[in-house]
Amino acid sequence: MLIFLYGPDTYRLSKKAGQIIEEYKKQKNRLDFSVVDAVAGDTKGFLVSLRQVSLFQEKKFFVVKGPVLNKDFKEMLVDNIDNIVKSGHNVMFCQEGKVLKNDRLLSSLKKYAQIQEFAVLDGAKLAAWAANEFKVLGSPIGAPAVELLSQRVGGDLWRLENEIQKLSHRWPGREITAVDVERNVNPQIDTNIFKTIDAVAARDKKEALRLVKEHLDSGDHPLYLLAMIVSQFKNLVSVKSGNGVGGAARFGIHPYVFSKTAALARQFGSDELKAIYRKICQTDLDIKTGKIGPEVGLDLLIANM
Repeated sequence: MLIFLYGPDTYRLSKKAGQIIEEYKKQKNRLDFSVVDAVAGDTKGFLVSLRQVSLFQEKKFFVVKGPVLNKDFKEMLVDNIDNIVKSGHNVMFCQEGKVLKNDRLLSSLKKYAQIQEFAVLDGAKLAAWAANEFKVLGSPIGAPAVELLSQRVGGDLWRLENEIQKLSHRWPGREITAVDVERNVNPQIDTNIFKTIDAVAARDKKEALRLVKEHLDSGDHPLYLLAMIVSQFKNLVSVKSGNGVGGAARFGIHPYVFSKTAALARQFGSDELKAIYRKICQTDLDIKTGKIGPEVGLDLLIANM
């Protein structure tokens, strides 16, 4: 089975990918699971692995991350799409960010794959998503409060989910009002998270661990922090690979984030950045597949960078 998940809403994309992996884990006592990270250039041996199957082997499950961003790898996938289908293995392609409707890989997969796009939510759809998250947590909230929260945070569901968790835990069982949102949710970009990411990127372990502890003590979820770190290092790899040409618009990130990213990228070599990014993604995978707890995984990641 082939699956292609893509779009700028990385939160829902990540959740969907995690659900698919969990479903396969429940079906099999052991899941032969491999990750191919095209963003970090970790693509060698993919086709060879697809061919390594016998009558007695279990079908493998491949997660291919960022296939559209690696031009050579994408062309290889397009040229070998029939062989990938015939292999019988399960392959899930995950592409964060915008994918053009006429992209060759997307066009090639339409005949064979289950395809789902995750556009950024806004307006009524965003408010409805937030309201449902409060409902799942058992926290009543009025429509004015949901609307204000959606306006203040926008379509960044990683941050929105984090704010929902904090509000729900602060007033369990009590209806959350617009006044609560007004007083407790900052409408501006959270510069504190960037300070933390800067410390991680600069490999200032002592400062990074201190700032992470502050975030956790304030109610931020470790998976939110890890998602921000994953996102920032993905941006670092992309900006470094493209030499920053095209500015924030080309990379689909906020101008403030781009300026911080471009400055940080100059402090790393390309191979060094890719190696760190692979380590971060492995930690993310280990946490989401239950191999390690979120807080422990986050601490170990920072300590071992």
